[in-house]
Amino acid sequence: MVYRTSKETQDRKDAKRQHILDTSAKVFAKRGYHHTAVKDIVEEAGVSVGSFYFYFKSKEELFEELFLSIVQAFNDMSEQVLDVKHFSLTKNMTRVITASLWMHQKHRELAKIMLIEAVGLNPAFEKKRMESFKASCRTMEEWFRRFKLHNPVHIPDERVAALAFESSFHYLAIDWLESDGSKPLTDSAYAFSIYHLQALRVPFENAEVERYALEVLDELNGREAGAP
Repeated sequence: MVYRTSKETQDRKDAKRQHILDTSAKVFAKRGYHHTAVKDIVEEAGVSVGSFYFYFKSKEELFEELFLSIVQAFNDMSEQVLDVKHFSLTKNMTRVITASLWMHQKHRELAKIMLIEAVGLNPAFEKKRMESFKASCRTMEEWFRRFKLHNPVHIPDERVAALAFESSFHYLAIDWLESDGSKPLTDSAYAFSIYHLQALRVPFENAEVERYALEVLDELNGREAGAP
């Protein structure tokens, strides 16, 4: 006889697994990867050690899945605010930059894991982390190619432009994460957008960049307020 897990049972398992993941993000961000033990996670999550190992083979496996899920969530946000065909390059760049900064600000604990705690853990994980960074650069490279089809823009080498953009963004976010966080990261959206628009020799008006940044912040905050 083949026993099938009911949808209700599976939903409970999925919810418990997600709860452990969500809790681990807080613990890793607070204590750091190396100072976090499985015991710390299960105590914070209110689950047994047995439950932890039912869902994850080790702390390393959990952290890897957590890292990849964070990266995907941040990438998805960029896709949600981007519209290459219908928005100008100025608007798209400003929206993507502002939304990404908003995500890092809203999910500071997750951003800290992605950009600080995940660096240099071990050779195997570092390889996966770098693959993730390269994948993000490839996505930006493709965006720049699409931008060139619809906008008069100076991008002699899409790969170099993508690497420059991703690297500068990461260092801006890391600088904020290592600060006391009293100044909102989104306060940098206007200046950061201007910098990259100038680098690409895109004609723009300062007022429109400021307006686009405020518009997407209103959208994101409104969406957050309306979430269940």
